[in-house]
Amino acid sequence: MKHANQMCLFNITIDNSYKENLLNYLSDIHMVHVKTSKKTRVEEKLQEKNLLVERTRRLRDNLDSFFNNIDISESSFEGLKPESYGKLKFIVSDLNELVNQIADELDFYTNRYSELERYIARAKIELENLTLIKNSYVFLERFNLKRESTQVFKQLDFKIFTTFKKNIENLRTLLSFSEFPNVYQTSEISLDSIVFYVIYPKKLEEELKKRINIILAEEIPILKKYLYSNGINFTRIVKEIEVIENTLEKYKKERMRIRDDNIKKFAAFNEIVGNIEKYIWADNQFEEMSTQHSLFKFYAPLSIKQKLLEGLKVTFKENIAIDPVKIIRQIIRPDKNQQSVKSTNKDKFEKSRSEGEEAGEQNDANENNVGNDVDEPPTLMKKHFFLIRPFESLVKMYGTPSYSEIDPTPFLAITFPILFGLIFGDIGHGIVLVISGLLGALIFRNKGTDFRNFCWIIFYCGWGAIGGGFLYGEAFGTESFLNWRLIPLLENPLDNLIYVFKFVIVIGVIHINLGWTIQAINYWRQKKKYLAFSDSLIKISLLTGGAILLFIWSFDIASWFQYPYPILLPLVPGILLILLKPMGKIFRISYLKKESYGSLMGEGTMEAFETVLSVLSNAASYIRLLALALAHIALMIVFEALVGLISGEGPLIEVFRTIGLVFGNAVVIVLEGLLAFINNIRLHFYEFFFKFYSGSGTEFVPFYLEHKFSDINFKIEKDIISEEIEKEMVSKTDETRVSEAIKYINKKFF
Repeated sequence: MKHANQMCLFNITIDNSYKENLLNYLSDIHMVHVKTSKKTRVEEKLQEKNLLVERTRRLRDNLDSFFNNIDISESSFEGLKPESYGKLKFIVSDLNELVNQIADELDFYTNRYSELERYIARAKIELENLTLIKNSYVFLERFNLKRESTQVFKQLDFKIFTTFKKNIENLRTLLSFSEFPNVYQTSEISLDSIVFYVIYPKKLEEELKKRINIILAEEIPILKKYLYSNGINFTRIVKEIEVIENTLEKYKKERMRIRDDNIKKFAAFNEIVGNIEKYIWADNQFEEMSTQHSLFKFYAPLSIKQKLLEGLKVTFKENIAIDPVKIIRQIIRPDKNQQSVKSTNKDKFEKSRSEGEEAGEQNDANENNVGNDVDEPPTLMKKHFFLIRPFESLVKMYGTPSYSEIDPTPFLAITFPILFGLIFGDIGHGIVLVISGLLGALIFRNKGTDFRNFCWIIFYCGWGAIGGGFLYGEAFGTESFLNWRLIPLLENPLDNLIYVFKFVIVIGVIHINLGWTIQAINYWRQKKKYLAFSDSLIKISLLTGGAILLFIWSFDIASWFQYPYPILLPLVPGILLILLKPMGKIFRISYLKKESYGSLMGEGTMEAFETVLSVLSNAASYIRLLALALAHIALMIVFEALVGLISGEGPLIEVFRTIGLVFGNAVVIVLEGLLAFINNIRLHFYEFFFKFYSGSGTEFVPFYLEHKFSDINFKIEKDIISEEIEKEMVSKTDETRVSEAIKYINKKFF
């Protein structure tokens, strides 16, 4: 995959009245990256205290609170299909008016919803009270309660209360006859509540209140409207309960109707508030040129330059001025963070350029009006092939590719599943991961891109695990599953540790050498062909020679110095790594000649020493492949042994054994799968990427305003006073320039 290596920097001077319309126009293109304006800390603080910013934050908080109340989230809008004729349309003069309109609309629905909540709360309280009265009266019906019953007592009084069931012992103590003369009876009306009546002397009213308050009992009113002369009017109570239940249901339906009938409008609110936040951010990138005009800068691909220029001129006519568009040819510059050695001289060396490169850059600058003030443009990448596209998410975790380096996504798409398979080699578990990844990608296809990509990465890692299972002959922890191996020496890894150890070291050497090979290609693209040989290829020779030395002659040091002198395999590349850079200065390599011989020699020595140490540590890191692979196998052996402890015969025992095996495999898949994934990322980030990839680029983020559910139009209202002042200032400037030109011509020629 290649970079889109040409980008245009547009410098636009526009009438302030058209700023929002310009942003709308650029958003529709969806291929414009806004250049961030460099502002002082004071300016940033002033922007943070901007009244519009504060009002927008408050509007966002109110909207989120309202959505939370009516149970709406971002996912609630995902399945909605917009209708062109049903979009929420706003015609406003500026962002302040737009914020006001949205705030008013939101207040209407918030107040309406709050009012319904109050009605519902009130109805629930009434329903609880009536239900409590009904249950209590059922208890009193046993004592033949009638309307006249309350008039029987002269010196006594009769009341009914309810309290929690846990208070029944305290109730008995409080209503002890010796302490407080009374008659009472209790009954359970729910799992945690009881009801009781009490008959007591009227003169002890205050004493009863004190005792009842201790257990927080609540009095149930005895209402005459519910009493007949021959008993309790349960028919009326039930009807009143039904009325309240119907009213409550009506309120709840109205609450749901507010949510369901206006879901697209609420989606539009959410969309507009998000757009307002983007408008404010983009508005802060305008640089004020005068009271009437502002400067705005943005990047766009060279491929749309002409179309964009024509569209801007036709749309905004005399209200816009386009400075000469700077065509930025992304010259491949070295990146100091790209190298594995970080010495001061190395950084200094990496920043230097060849004379030919500098000349070429200067020519491009002159030809295209590119000055030294042009920042590094954002990286716009062409789309990867769909099979490797999911691995973009992993690469972006490390950083965005810059124009000075190769995008590692295609390499990662190959090496990541392979290394995962070596760690997690099991055919059965691989099939489970393949199915899980595929189902996740299909079920969560409407989720975020990164989440969906992660599912597809699991899918590919499952195939890697299947491949590793063929190497080890493992399926659900069962050895010799195939009765043959692609690599016979890997049969039963626990019994062949030395062969598996050598195998993973070979994998590590290949992986590290691939990183240095890509580094050599990066040097070549940076016009540093000498470094591609003297740095990357020499390191490859050093690592490969050292691996061959240890694999064939092992640690028999005496044999290293005997014919055919295998010690030369790593020794010669190590010496060359020290000498080749000073030799480059002798050969007058342009980007080395500014350095002193001493600094280059010292740099080469330190680099050789650090390379040897890093090679040892890097190669050793790949032993984790072996360790985790053995842990995977050992865990399965443990679970199989535990299941084997279940003794007995019969269908039930077999079911228990099957459940145990399924549970064990599930634990291994989740636990070992997570460990394998994390360690796989570590090997790629710290042992592979570090050789050639810095990820120091700026991601191309197109400015885009959502218009799925809403449509915003800004009407132009000219500030006549400012316009007249601007015209007067321009007129005076023109007069001054004409006067100076006349004086110069008179002085020069007359």
